[in-house]
Amino acid sequence: MKKIIPTLFCLFIIGAQSTAQNYQKILDSATRYINEKNYGKAINMYTTVLKADTSNAEAYQLRGLAYQEIKDYESAIRDYTSCIKHNPRYWLGYLRRADLFSRLDYYDYALKDYNLALRCTDSADHKEAILVNRGQTKHQMKNAAGAVEDFEAVLKLNPASIAALVNLGALLPDVGKPKEAISHLEKVIKLDSTFEGGYGNLAFLYSELGDYKNALAISNKLLSFKPNEAYALNNRGYIKLKLNDFDGALEDINNSIQQLPGNSYAFKNRGEVYLALKKNKEACSDFQKALKLGFTEQYGDAVEELVKKHCTAPVNASRVQ
Repeated sequence: MKKIIPTLFCLFIIGAQSTAQNYQKILDSATRYINEKNYGKAINMYTTVLKADTSNAEAYQLRGLAYQEIKDYESAIRDYTSCIKHNPRYWLGYLRRADLFSRLDYYDYALKDYNLALRCTDSADHKEAILVNRGQTKHQMKNAAGAVEDFEAVLKLNPASIAALVNLGALLPDVGKPKEAISHLEKVIKLDSTFEGGYGNLAFLYSELGDYKNALAISNKLLSFKPNEAYALNNRGYIKLKLNDFDGALEDINNSIQQLPGNSYAFKNRGEVYLALKKNKEACSDFQKALKLGFTEQYGDAVEELVKKHCTAPVNASRVQ
């Protein structure tokens, strides 16, 4: 009998390993379906694993992500919750649920889950991911100071984090630190010379500060490798307007509108160019287009003020969508 016990034990180990390998094959197949955006088949594969192993936290987390992709948020939250229930130290389960809560504007729940996720991991990479997402949630909550704090914490973990540098470039002007914002965005460009968000934000910031020469130089670099980027064309058009290059401004803004006809800001900018050229009729037509495209709802009353000052058309057209 003593010889049989180790034999049976080995058989048990082999059986467990075989089962684990089968589960992994199924999960790998599900991942392939996810990559192919065949979420229904992926969900079926994860369900197969969970029927055999009801405590598989990873499968719950992955199925939750698949449900989230098809916008079945109730099922996604249920799976993330099951994931955490079966593995209370699984940081990714908390992060997934937090991100979904944030998307659904349940910010208090999201912040609670981000905090729990941070407590469940000692990995610098994991903490970076959590802090970036928590910072973005705080930004959505209009908590600029809190968001800045999170992104600065990310830079202590990883000074080359492009996500943190870009977000700080956008947020620091809101807390009275535009020069620091420029410094961060310049680091972004050095780290990735083809990252359009870094150039776009930096050009916009220089423009906001009235440094149109540097704004133009940065915009030119961006458009050298993204020549049809609608927002960059529109922004460069505005910069050229400020530099009194009206022909260049019209060319850029017209190209921007051709690429993105629904951008109300481009019509506002082109209207200002027409004003500078003393073409009030064309300017007022563009202002009315900007209003109909929802400029006021997105950006405020600037176009309404231009209409009041320069046009005879009624302002109440601004509320038409």
